[in-house]
Amino acid sequence: MNRIGQVYKASSDKYIVNCEGEMIKCTARGVLKIKGDGISVGDIVKLNGSAIEEVLPRKNKFIRPNVSNIDAIVIVIAPEPKPDLLMIDKLVLNAVKESASIIFVVNKSDLSDNLIDELKQEYAMLNACFVQTNTINKEGVDTLKEILKGKLSVLAGQSAVGKTSLVNAMFGLTLQTGELSEKILRGKHTTTRSEIFEKEQIKLVDSPGFAVLDAQVDLDELGDCYPEYSNVASECRFRGCSHVNEPDCAVKQKVENGEFSKNRYLRYVEIYNEIAKRRKSYEKN
Repeated sequence: MNRIGQVYKASSDKYIVNCEGEMIKCTARGVLKIKGDGISVGDIVKLNGSAIEEVLPRKNKFIRPNVSNIDAIVIVIAPEPKPDLLMIDKLVLNAVKESASIIFVVNKSDLSDNLIDELKQEYAMLNACFVQTNTINKEGVDTLKEILKGKLSVLAGQSAVGKTSLVNAMFGLTLQTGELSEKILRGKHTTTRSEIFEKEQIKLVDSPGFAVLDAQVDLDELGDCYPEYSNVASECRFRGCSHVNEPDCAVKQKVENGEFSKNRYLRYVEIYNEIAKRRKSYEKN
């Protein structure tokens, strides 16, 4: 008998699929295991018994973290380890491309009073939510839960920013959390695979932390993933302006005038050059 369910956990070639509240241990048909896009946590799938026969059309797909059908990406940041704004920019532009809403969570609020204000200023042009949390005293946890109700959301960010601690605080769990190395202030990876946790109308994916992230866009899409840039692109001298090398660029002018963040623009150029280098490498091969 065919049934429809959602993948809640993936481990190697084994999957846990939720079919109307029943958690079923599944395997996948051979063709699905070798397909380039494979099976992701969040996928809606068709089952024949305990075998996944088909992945139904997705509304979106993220490569890292490897999840699908996401409503919101929750970017978790903390004063320690030091925020990697380049990584955050890539998470943001991937979310914009995949039409997922963006929620910034500044965790470990006891370590900094002004980080959330700095982020609000840096990402003022985004239609994003900002929440400050502390999993020790539960500050902001109820607020975050209200924002996440009715959504499938994914936690993303560097290791040791407190993603798993947030899951524990919201769901009353005791999952193992990472430690922060005192020598290098870098997190240890504790979450090794993505998994959906569900409670009180909240479906939340805890994903592994990562230190390297690629932008899931091509060069001609990049500017459109920066709302502040796409809003003024028509004022540029050249149609299809990359906002990098062309003269009379409205974006560069607003950066020079202080209307747009200079640091965010410099990171944009860095991402542009990364994508250009990647494209050149593909063309050679």
